[in-house]
Amino acid sequence: MVTRPQHSKASDAKGANTVVWWHLAAVIDVIHMPIVIALVLIGATWFSGPTFVFLLTLMVVLQVAVLGCPVMWLTGQLRRIHKPDYEAHWSFTAWLYFRYGRAVGIAVFVCIAAVTVTLRILLF
Repeated sequence: MVTRPQHSKASDAKGANTVVWWHLAAVIDVIHMPIVIALVLIGATWFSGPTFVFLLTLMVVLQVAVLGCPVMWLTGQLRRIHKPDYEAHWSFTAWLYFRYGRAVGIAVFVCIAAVTVTLRILLF
């Protein structure tokens, strides 16, 4: 016999059902990477040359500036709406920075910037 959970005053006091935010974050996570890969591949075929290099460099610089992917940060925040104690791990770089301090954060920034500039020089 299946029983339905009963509504109680405690569950009503919690407020609105926020599970939709958790599901929205999951959907964004699922479509995020294929879209990024498609944009890079399509961008490379349609915008070859300085326009594509500028856009790709801009994306990398933005991710370095915020120490990770802004979309992953967004999905972490959406999950926190539903589950306030959820710890969003949206960036390995940010984790290193917060765990080991500014010296590691600066070193990671310099390393990623150097790799980006080197790849740009070698490939473009």
